[in-house]
Amino acid sequence: MTQLPSLDHVPRGATARGVNRAVIEHLIGREQKDSACSLLDIPCGQGQFVSTLREFFPKVDARGCDVAVPEGADRDRFEAVDASRSFQVFSGRQFDYVVSISGVMEFDNTLQFFENCSRHLRDGGQLIVTNDSLLTLRDRVEYLLFGKFRQYSALMVAGEPTWKILPVQNLLRLLDDAGFHVRSLSYVSMKSKDWLWLPLAVAIYPWQWLYLRLKRSEMPMDKRFQMHPFKSLFYRHYVVICEKRKV
Repeated sequence: MTQLPSLDHVPRGATARGVNRAVIEHLIGREQKDSACSLLDIPCGQGQFVSTLREFFPKVDARGCDVAVPEGADRDRFEAVDASRSFQVFSGRQFDYVVSISGVMEFDNTLQFFENCSRHLRDGGQLIVTNDSLLTLRDRVEYLLFGKFRQYSALMVAGEPTWKILPVQNLLRLLDDAGFHVRSLSYVSMKSKDWLWLPLAVAIYPWQWLYLRLKRSEMPMDKRFQMHPFKSLFYRHYVVICEKRKV
């Protein structure tokens, strides 16, 4: 039996280091190499994730959408769409998976985007969403001092990529409103230099832990600490796996 390609060679793409790998690892845990499952990547950028996915699952029906079809791409497998608006792609067909990697921060109406994704998923299908975290200590300190987050300038000018502040707790609430059940949330992408923040993290996190533990809320304890683990002070990105609720 032919072995799967090496996960060590999964390209980073237009996202944080290790994010594409984490998504593919999840799919490997659920699907066999000869799986004929279907997947929609939106927004797909230049289609690099779709191409990489086919190396691991040659029979997968993987398709992508973005504001423009990638140059030289198979137009039967890619469509141009403005995902910030209500959309229907590939004649409204439904997929086993919809993947959105580092895209939700660019949409004004995130709930509408999730609802559109839901319409393109079969019942019980999975939506995989990844997003930049705003919880790291560096983000918190830079916002306190400069009114900005790490990777985004405080001085935005015309033509620069847009972004929206979307904390993890708000993203999970929007997913619930759109009819999804969150199965897991994990943090990825950390650089060795981030450990320089460890002394400050050790001083701050006990107070955050107490707040999460004592705050009156209907939210279960396991979900609170799934969103705000100690590692969220260092890791720069998170991956949410959720399932479309059956009607």
